[in-house]
Amino acid sequence: MHTSNTLQAPLGQSSGAVRIGLNHGYAFDGDSVQLDAELLVANPEEAAGHEWALQLWACEAPFSGQPVRAAMVAELPVGALDTGSPAWVSAFTAACPPAGQAGHSMVLVLAAGRDGQFDQVLDYANFPRTETFVQPRLVGSTGFSVGETTVSLSVDGIENPRAADNLSGTLSLELWALDAPYSNGIPNGMQVAASAIGSLAGQNGWQGLALELPLAARPAGTWHIALLLREWTAFGYVTRDFTNFPLPLSWEAEAVAEPAAEVVAEPVAVAKTVTEAKPAPKAKSASKAAAPKAAAPAKAAAVPATVSVNKASEAELAAVKGLPKAVASAIVAARPFKTLDELVKVKGMGVKMLDKLKGGLSL
Repeated sequence: MHTSNTLQAPLGQSSGAVRIGLNHGYAFDGDSVQLDAELLVANPEEAAGHEWALQLWACEAPFSGQPVRAAMVAELPVGALDTGSPAWVSAFTAACPPAGQAGHSMVLVLAAGRDGQFDQVLDYANFPRTETFVQPRLVGSTGFSVGETTVSLSVDGIENPRAADNLSGTLSLELWALDAPYSNGIPNGMQVAASAIGSLAGQNGWQGLALELPLAARPAGTWHIALLLREWTAFGYVTRDFTNFPLPLSWEAEAVAEPAAEVVAEPVAVAKTVTEAKPAPKAKSASKAAAPKAAAPAKAAAVPATVSVNKASEAELAAVKGLPKAVASAIVAARPFKTLDELVKVKGMGVKMLDKLKGGLSL
């Protein structure tokens, strides 16, 4: 069985109904990988009772069945295996290599499962050569500092070591507050700041980056801080490289102001100033002083309906006061969003604009 960061084979592993033969391999081509394997079906009846898949894993050490930190790079469903003769599998599937610049022990896994979930390890084969993935990476040292409303990022360099004709997807630098130091996969925490910095041609790089970014969140608590270099792919943004900073960062919970009690205006009696004086002679056409009328009670202000950033049309978003049409279009292109704070990543949206718009927006 396995989780997103661990690979292991359970003690009650298969009796050998299906095994990986001697002939097997893999070959990367961009964001795809070709998996090849000869599968030996020893027990067709037992094999017919499962769904099957080949998986390619990148592990921190060769796999022996015991739990090991790992990342699944690719998965290829192979259909039914209900024949007693060897079955040859060879096909391309999408690949998502692990982040970072470390070398990995590669393992081909034969997994079984149901309904497209393959979490039972039936057999595996270790490859003799370690793999270091060629992908955009951070170079040199990195640093950050957090102010009241901004975050400063410094990076010595970013480079794309791929072939010269390989243009990266859009690259993004993101500072995250995490429950634990980052290792792989989807970051578990909250994004503190982010900036898309463009695409980078193969065999090229940027040096001396210094970014001043709006502070997107101040989550209460103590957090591990990581800088992630992410690339836009067919899967969305995936992490290519990262730096875990050694010192944690803490924020105190912000005091929540109590809602002000509604004040109902009471009629105020106006005292008349009386002076002793002889009565003045009556005018022939004296007009009576009109008594001050009590102010009519103010009508309750209608609460404006919020507009969903995940469901509303571009026109509905553009109708929100203060939201430019170009930003509305960018919101539609970038959704879905998990929180409203993620809107700061949208082109044209800043922290100040988001603060003004939050009252009219919802998920």
